[in-house]
Amino acid sequence: MDFECIVVGAGPAGLSAALTLGRARRRTLVLDSGKPRNHAARAMHGVLGHDGLSPAALKARGTEEVRRYGIEVRSADVSEARALDGGGFEIDGITADTLILATGMLDDTPPVDGFAEIYGISAHTCPYCDGFEHGDTRIAVYAAGEAAEHMGPLLRQWSDDVIVLDPADVTRFVSTDGRLAHVELAGGESIERDALFFHVGMQPRADLAVQLGCALTEAGFVESAPADRQTSVDGVYAVGNCADPMLNVPMSIADGARAAVFVNVRLLDLPSPAAHETAATEQDAFVTKA
Repeated sequence: MDFECIVVGAGPAGLSAALTLGRARRRTLVLDSGKPRNHAARAMHGVLGHDGLSPAALKARGTEEVRRYGIEVRSADVSEARALDGGGFEIDGITADTLILATGMLDDTPPVDGFAEIYGISAHTCPYCDGFEHGDTRIAVYAAGEAAEHMGPLLRQWSDDVIVLDPADVTRFVSTDGRLAHVELAGGESIERDALFFHVGMQPRADLAVQLGCALTEAGFVESAPADRQTSVDGVYAVGNCADPMLNVPMSIADGARAAVFVNVRLLDLPSPAAHETAATEQDAFVTKA
């Protein structure tokens, strides 16, 4: 095999997995498309030791750190993945004993004029990530159904002035230097707002998982076992937002590190370090079900 593990994706989950494997002296390759979920964000918040750092800066630091351990990070739009007869996998012509999918997801965005100008500055998806920065301001929620029912009350932790908008009524976002000023509605009404939190939909990047035969959830995310993050395909692990859309940056970092520990132990052919009877039973049931 060319490598002991290939990590697909160089976001927080993927780089964290690679760092753990590198320190375990595993021959590891990271392949990255360079198209992260948080591409519009100017800063991360709630990341211990890095609060306020930009996602790009975290990625640069992480890439530098994994390279210290001999891990190569390549820019690549991975398009083909398959299991090999006799064990192992091939990714775009490169072979490895194991795979960690850290391919992430993308958020659908409002199809509204003026949105691009505010995205990542005064328009966000996650109240926990950006709510504090817009505390006590005039907040608009662009969402429908259960998402609206959840986000409206949640955002009132940060501001008493929160309006939930019907997406069908919104025609334009008016801003200055990325700062939302008004939301224009059908019929000519204009509402003064300072920030927007939205939920339109999510697009998990699961194409490689599908090629490999991994089971998906009803929402299209990659199923991975809670104990070790292995998918329904033996030797393939899924971490971060491709498996769980609720994971923020620190959670994704932990998720990647966890999977890497299990990959390392697998390569040693040792018993699992988390071989609690309950976890082992859950894992067996997961693989059997899939």
